[in-house]
Amino acid sequence: MDWYWIVVLCYFLSSILYSSHFWSKSRNLSKIGFYFILAGAVVQTASIIYAYRSGQSLAQGFDTTLYLFAWFISIVFVASQFKFKASLLGAFAAPLAFIMTLPYIIVPQGIIDPIQTLSNPWILIHIALILMGEALFTVAFISGVLYIFQENQIKSKHVGRFLKNFPSLITLDRINHICLMIGFPLVTIGIALGLLLAKELRGTAWDWGHKETWSMVTWLLYAVLIHGRLSSGWKGRKAAWGAILGFGIILFTLFVIGYLAPGQHDFLG
Repeated sequence: MDWYWIVVLCYFLSSILYSSHFWSKSRNLSKIGFYFILAGAVVQTASIIYAYRSGQSLAQGFDTTLYLFAWFISIVFVASQFKFKASLLGAFAAPLAFIMTLPYIIVPQGIIDPIQTLSNPWILIHIALILMGEALFTVAFISGVLYIFQENQIKSKHVGRFLKNFPSLITLDRINHICLMIGFPLVTIGIALGLLLAKELRGTAWDWGHKETWSMVTWLLYAVLIHGRLSSGWKGRKAAWGAILGFGIILFTLFVIGYLAPGQHDFLG
């Protein structure tokens, strides 16, 4: 068993243990789940460092891109736990990390031809910045879903033992806010770096490809959310729905546009 399998196993066990929120009163299982996702993140970090030092391309296909995305989601979730201790988010973050690491060990090695430009360290930084920002948006999405669900349950007076495991609405909104405020600058810098690299490598900074266009749509949506939070006092339900909509566009851009019309961003092999 190599360490890629160890990563997948850690995320799988973490998913099972964090799901105990839905059937068990004990919080010890979720604590163990945190240790497993932390162990998975540490081993995954080691595997990525090893791959980079051995000269392997870290974003040569869709499987490796998802592997990196899962790593960032785990890091963001672990960091959020140290600050907020909102363990219920793990019931969603851990399964996402598990699902996204599966293609890396399932897809046969060598089936995807390496793309030489992706070995450029600046392109890797461009990809890493955007994936890190989108990982933060993912956690904002999870907090948004939990916020909407919990608020609806409270309004319908269905407040039972189940909701005792939920973070408070204030905590969920705070997680959404912080993830948005950190993630947006990272994505902005990543896109700006991508424009500079495109100008250098292709002679044009912007070609209005499908992936580029939808990436800009995503950026504009989150820019509106930032403006709404800072200038119009958007929070709570509005901010939660904004995070959900933004994540939906990210998934559409990554999977639908990335598969049907990847253009210059063909990471699907």
